[in-house]
This record gives sequence, C-alpha cells and structure tokens, in this order.
Amino acid sequence: MFNKTTSSHFLKYGFVSREIPRTNLQKQDYTIFNENTTTLISYSKPVYIEPMEGMALLHIAKEEQLNQIETFALHRKICIYPGNAFALVTMSNYIVYNLYMPKESEIKKISLAKTLMYHRIKPSIRIQELLAYYYVVKRPHYQFKGEIHPYYELTFVDQGELETTVEDETFTLKANDCLFYGPGQFHNQKVTSENPCSYLTAIFEADGLCHDKLVRKIYHCNREEIQLIQQFVKYTEFENDYQNDLLVSSLETFIIQLQSHMGHSTQKTSSPANQHYENSLLEEIVQYINLHLYEPLPIDSLCDNFAISRSTLQNLFNNYMKITPKAYINNEKLNLSRLLIRDGKYSITQVANLLGFNSIHYFSRKFTRKFHINPSEYAKKIYDQL
Repeated sequence: MFNKTTSSHFLKYGFVSREIPRTNLQKQDYTIFNENTTTLISYSKPVYIEPMEGMALLHIAKEEQLNQIETFALHRKICIYPGNAFALVTMSNYIVYNLYMPKESEIKKISLAKTLMYHRIKPSIRIQELLAYYYVVKRPHYQFKGEIHPYYELTFVDQGELETTVEDETFTLKANDCLFYGPGQFHNQKVTSENPCSYLTAIFEADGLCHDKLVRKIYHCNREEIQLIQQFVKYTEFENDYQNDLLVSSLETFIIQLQSHMGHSTQKTSSPANQHYENSLLEEIVQYINLHLYEPLPIDSLCDNFAISRSTLQNLFNNYMKITPKAYINNEKLNLSRLLIRDGKYSITQVANLLGFNSIHYFSRKFTRKFHINPSEYAKKIYDQL
C-alpha cells in the first residue's frame, strides 16, 4: 500500500502546507519523465514542493539513514525539513512541479549505490479471449476421441474421475483436480469409472502464463481455488451486460491464484499450529459430509460427532469457505442430485428422497434457485449428451 504525504508517517520529514510563503524563496519549475533515480538531493533549509501536473512518487530519507528510504505518493503542497534527502519520480507519463527554496540554501547531491525503481502496477497475466466454456456430466465409459487447437484449455473435475492423454502422457483427474492443455497439444478424455463424471472446460487465449509450470500437470485445488471455479460457473448463468467481463476476470483470478499460491491457503489464523488444527478439522468435517450426503445431516449431529460447538462449526465454514455449514451441505446435495439425474437410474422424486429433501417441491425449488433451471428441464436438456 502507498502512503501519501498527507499521512502521519510523513510528519518526521515535513508537513502539508496550505500556502507557500512568497518571501525570500526562489521558484524553480521541473518536468520529470523518469520513473527511477540514483540520486537524492537535500537542502540546508526548508523547501516547498507544489505539484502541478501528473502523479509523483517521493523517495525520502534522513541523511544519516540512507539505508531506510521511504516512499510516499505526493499529495498536496508540502514542506520538507532540512537534513532530509529526497527525489521525485513520475508515476504517470510525466510530472510537473514547482520547487520553492531559500536563496541562501545549500544543496547537496547524494549518489545511491542502488537505483530506486518505481514498478508500474500492470497485469502480467491477461486473457485475450474466452472462446468457449462448458459444464458437462458424462456417463460411465464416455470417450472423447481427442482434438488439437491453438489455445489454452482448462479442465476442472467437479465429481468423479476423468482420464486424459496429452500427447503421449496419461493423467487421471479426480474430484477438485484440474489440468491445463497448452496450445497445439493433442488431448483426449474418457470416463473410466462406473460412476458419471462432471467437469468444467474453458478454452481461452492468454498471455503471461507460466507455460512450463502450468500445462500437462495435475493440480489439486484448495478451497479458495474451488470457490473461484464455482464463481466462474455462477457467472456462466448471468445474463447482463457484464457477463463476459465477469467470466474473464474470474478465470484470470483463478489462474493467478493457482500460479502464486501453489496450493497454500491465504487464510490466516492466530498461529501456525492453530491454522493446522483448523484446516485438519475442516477437512475431516467436509469429508464426513461428502460421505454421508444420502443421510440427514443436521448441524447438531455434526457438532456432536466432532465434539465442537455450533459457533466453532459456523466460524470454521465462514472463515475458510465463506459459506455456512447448512448452505454447504445443501450445495453438495444439489451437486450430487445433478449427477444422479444425469445418470438416469432414478426419477426426480427418487433423487429428492435419496438425498433427504422433505418434498419434491422443496427439492425442485432449491435446485432451480441454484442452477437456474428446474430438475425436469435439466434432465431434458442433458438427454442428448447420453
């Protein structure tokens, strides 16, 4: 975060001045195009700086503490005390400012051993175009013979197992695994298990990806990354003027998180030991829920089973998954219901009963609210994929 010259941190070097004294001061105007500097300047008397155009960054330190240079965004007119060495560099294309100093002030130029750099805040990863995206549920033993195209492709497995061969290497993706295909890489896919497999595919053109690190590798997504994928899927159902922007930005965020976090959660707890305990406990609870989706899962029974209070359970899910336990259970049951409908072995009424919904009407209402399509329409829509 940038500090401004109007912040309290700047007070040891100077202060914001409403007016600049006009007596015994000489004015010099400067136009700066440089983003970097190797020189600081100090004055023996107070000097005033008046910004005129552009955005400037002020590097400043006490002369006797040049190893502790601080940086401030120049905001408003300022006075700098004597004995402080400073330099202004541009944050915009250029800056224009006026410097007011006493005529008898002595000037000292100080050369630095290292260049002070201003690093512009620009994205390194950019999705140029999202060509296609699909969320599909494939039956057991489904096979896709393969394709090759000049784009990146992401496959994220939601449920089940998917086997894919990229060039001459075979991978098996399980639930919450993802894999990127690179441009020009031939790949096929097949469901090898006796259960259906649901997965997301996104095909896109991008710059700045760590190609060798990212492609042809299975990555098991953590909770934060899964939430980003779920957000992407949610945006596919939006119908407004900003849907394309939301889709692209959420996919970019997912890739950035994947490359930067490498599986480590950014959630913070009071201590590493406590974080490890909470992560382990939450993993156990989530695993337990996923293994008992066909059973009633009242919150009290979860608390009793893991010997924790309702507030502890609520905090675990809210802090790490940004969702309540009850909402998580309902979401997982609804996700499983989509697979069961896709599998075709049960009627919609039977699916609702299997997953413990009170009535077919309640199940249908929850399903429609989550997926923006009712169960009967969903079954009809995916019939052609069988």
